[in-house]
Amino acid sequence: MNILYDKKKKEYILGNTKFTKDEFVEYIQNDMLEAALSNEDISLEIDKHSQDKENKKDMKDVFLTSYNSLMPANRIIFGAPGTGKSYTLNNELQQLLGENNEDQYERVTFHPDYSYANFVGTYKPVMFDDSFENLTETEKDILSVLTDKNKSAQEKYDLLYDKFKDVGLTRLPLLLGLYTDGDFTTRKAEGTAAVDNTVGRNHEKAISKYGNALRQYGKAMRQYVNLYKPETRKKDISYQYVPGPFMRVLVKALKNAMTGNPRPFVLLIEEINRANVAAVFGDIFQLLDRDSDGVSEYKIATTNDMRRYLSEQLGVQESKLESIKIPNNMFIWATMNTADQGVFPMDTAFKRRWDFTYLGIDDNDHALHGKYVMLSDNKTQKVEWNKLRKAINKFLADCKINEDKQLGPYFLSKDIIIPEQGDEINREKFISAFKNKVIMYLFEDAAKQKRSELFKGCSNDSTRYSQICKEFEQKGVKIFNNDIVSGCDIEDVEPKNDNLDN
Repeated sequence: MNILYDKKKKEYILGNTKFTKDEFVEYIQNDMLEAALSNEDISLEIDKHSQDKENKKDMKDVFLTSYNSLMPANRIIFGAPGTGKSYTLNNELQQLLGENNEDQYERVTFHPDYSYANFVGTYKPVMFDDSFENLTETEKDILSVLTDKNKSAQEKYDLLYDKFKDVGLTRLPLLLGLYTDGDFTTRKAEGTAAVDNTVGRNHEKAISKYGNALRQYGKAMRQYVNLYKPETRKKDISYQYVPGPFMRVLVKALKNAMTGNPRPFVLLIEEINRANVAAVFGDIFQLLDRDSDGVSEYKIATTNDMRRYLSEQLGVQESKLESIKIPNNMFIWATMNTADQGVFPMDTAFKRRWDFTYLGIDDNDHALHGKYVMLSDNKTQKVEWNKLRKAINKFLADCKINEDKQLGPYFLSKDIIIPEQGDEINREKFISAFKNKVIMYLFEDAAKQKRSELFKGCSNDSTRYSQICKEFEQKGVKIFNNDIVSGCDIEDVEPKNDNLDN
């Protein structure tokens, strides 16, 4: 039988009947199964008229969609650590994409070993099991019935009865899990052992009356009953094109651009300057130049593997994909931490292709106002984290330390410094985070040359990190110099006596 596919209308045509994709799949799974089992030839033809029109389609029309947005196509948000770069990016992502947007963006984090192959795509070795390539058409038909989840075991038995005449009918009940007794012997309904010529076409005569109770034994034996010889199975190493995040988002954007209702798609890059961007982007760098309409101003040539992958994913002839651009419904947004020491520099040509948004050291601190923690060993210091970090930042600024080395409002994670209820921060969590993150950062990085001045409140050796942490547990913010302590606006609270007798 011949099946015609109209690519323009996206319809399957069989005789005088037309199907949508879902209707055709349902028809194949149900009504056409017996035809497939009888090895009737089935061919699928593409309607040449719709195919020719499709091939004439200009990809330029795909790159430029009807989607419009005032948000920048290429954007980098940068600032000091803890200024809320990812938080800001996520908020604006929600504004751009709306709700239920999980399929419209992908997030990737750059690192020093990240490469063009990771970002765009490359061929990678995979283990390839060729055992199914060695199956005969009859074996493939049998396998398709056995793996059909929509059919009961009894229905499968009836469909496969004729197929098993030549390979042994007594194996069929065992294979279907309908079988059997403890010796794994196929028995007729009256309990006598069955041989191939006594197994009836009606499945009820081939199944033991104990079949339901012992079904799990039959299922457990399936691995020992093969449709083909085990020695035909072998695993080879094969190579296949594995797309990177850039290519995956590009394909999603282009697929959507072919519809009548284009939507935005976003590639989010965290810590973009932790990788060598010139090497990671490679020729994609050329695509970052966008026209006023949001489409890449210049195109780049595609490689053979890239072209083949795009052709398979988009349903467009490879000849139409010899070059590509970034469509105007694809956005590339990134964050950049200006304080990192192990970062790669960006050249001017790369930078000018992005819109940069700087987050100041205090830009996102509004949610922290009034959030406090009780410090010192007797819990008498009521200290606001936001005031404490600003006092530390003032000391760093007075020491001519750049703003990108100072403490942003979310240098400590949001779940620590913003309580779920009320304004009091969990003391134990805060002390642990402050020692392991803030003191460590100041000690090893931001104030490395100013330790003695910064930790002037420590009674012992301020050059030892462990000693500073120990005194912080006891003294709280009074490990710092007087300027920082006074800048915190500490509220002294009477110590609580939890064991006070009535």
